Order: sequence, then C-alpha cells, then structure tokens
Amino acid sequence: MQTEDFEYWSSRSLNIPEQDVSSDWILETFSLRRKELRTMVAEGFISPFWREGKEFYDSTAIKTIAFILVLKRQMGVNMAGIEIILHLKKQIHWHISQTRKITRSSDR
Repeated sequence: MQTEDFEYWSSRSLNIPEQDVSSDWILETFSLRRKELRTMVAEGFISPFWREGKEFYDSTAIKTIAFILVLKRQMGVNMAGIEIILHLKKQIHWHISQTRKITRSSDR
C-alpha cells in the first residue's frame, strides 16, 4: 500500500476542506470531545493557530486527526501506539522524499 493510498483510506469518507477550520468544526465533524482535541495538541500530534481569538486548524491537521481517529476508533490503538505510528509515518515520508531526490538527480 502506498503512502498516498493510506492517506486516502484514513480520511476517505471525509471531505477535507482546503480552507482552515475552527475547533468547533473539528469537534462537530469528528464527534470529538474538547478534551480529546486538547490531548492531540498536548501530545504534539497537531498544532492549532489562532486568528481573531479563535482556534483554527489547517488541512494537514485535519488529515492527522482523521488518521488518529481511524487508528483509535477502528483499530483500537492507544495513544502510545499512535505516537509511535505517527513518528514512523514521518520517517517513512522523509525517506520517500530522499529517495525521490536521489532518483531525480541520478536521472539527469
């Protein structure tokens, strides 16, 4: 399964908006409690930003939330496991980008 396929699978039923969304949108769309959202922020999984005194999230954060909830709700992964999986996912993305750079430079 390619990385892009997994990204699609983890948020396939969610229409990810291109614009930034409020924390209220996140809570309603994902049926989350505010405490769960705060935990994701506290663990460093996502980072909100503030505009006009309100908390907002970008499309990357939305995809990460969707991914976390698939792991948690559908697969039963706990927060420690989610932390490890997200770390490994970052490493995989980094290695893929490095491989693409090497491949592009050797094609020249």
